[in-house]
Amino acid sequence: MLFITFHGGKPGKHPLRNNVHAFDKDGKLLSHAILEDKDELILDELRGIYRHGKYLYVVVANRTQNSILCYEGSQTSHRFVSKFASQETTDGILHPFDLTFDDAGYCYVSSQDTNVVTRLKVTEEGRVGKPAPLPAALEKRGQFSAGTFIASSRGSLSPTAKTPVAAPAGLEYSDEGSKKHSVRGVLWTNGTLYVADQPAGRIKVYNREGRYLGQSNPVETPVHMVANGNKLFVSGANEILHAELTRDPGNLKLTPVPGLHVKNAGGMAFSSSGNLYVASRTENKIFKFGPDFKPLPFACDLPDNPEFLLHE
Repeated sequence: MLFITFHGGKPGKHPLRNNVHAFDKDGKLLSHAILEDKDELILDELRGIYRHGKYLYVVVANRTQNSILCYEGSQTSHRFVSKFASQETTDGILHPFDLTFDDAGYCYVSSQDTNVVTRLKVTEEGRVGKPAPLPAALEKRGQFSAGTFIASSRGSLSPTAKTPVAAPAGLEYSDEGSKKHSVRGVLWTNGTLYVADQPAGRIKVYNREGRYLGQSNPVETPVHMVANGNKLFVSGANEILHAELTRDPGNLKLTPVPGLHVKNAGGMAFSSSGNLYVASRTENKIFKFGPDFKPLPFACDLPDNPEFLLHE
């Protein structure tokens, strides 16, 4: 089963209440709303989606609902459990984008508007995330939002000014032109945190203590990441890139997967059998590829720009 989050944010008097869709392996719609709809929540501008333990976590980037929501359930039915984290409790969470969990009880959240990665201590058996202590790499360097794990190279983006950390250890930021570019995907794998620094055109790598280990070769607009086997996959522009996950994580060598082209590629997910699903944001399509990366049929009808994918 493939879960899909959508961009949302359609113009109008009230925000569009969107939800997570579920499709089978052939692209047949199973449900257009797997999440319980609660009157006090606005399900709009959904981003990252992640299964950890018995809970499903969904990022909401609506300007009034900057939060990570926690759900419990299976298949096409999930009931609301709690608000795992939000800007109300952690001011670094502003326009959140992606999330990932490590094996030591922490969750990492990237936020586009503050351009930081926040680390949360998972409490109450997974229902609540509280700001973790600042890592050793930051605690003596200045003032940061509670829970900051990776800081921005521009401190003025937070609600109250914070200490900037120069690149490459700090995340780069660009507001030149009509669009702003900041941090995107985060992924914990092989005991290491990988961060998509979109304006830098790099995947940056950090250890458990928040120490910068290195970065990939330059690539075009990296956004989403997924690990499969011993490889890291990155979507950027119209290509899917990959690199070996080695014992030297700070020396990533990303190269295009031969013959694999998806226009404005976004979210990705692998099935247990090795099939790869890739979202095209501008074409409103999901493309499916076999373990050999040859195209497979997946005829689904999407109502909006797909953002993140999760295969279960």
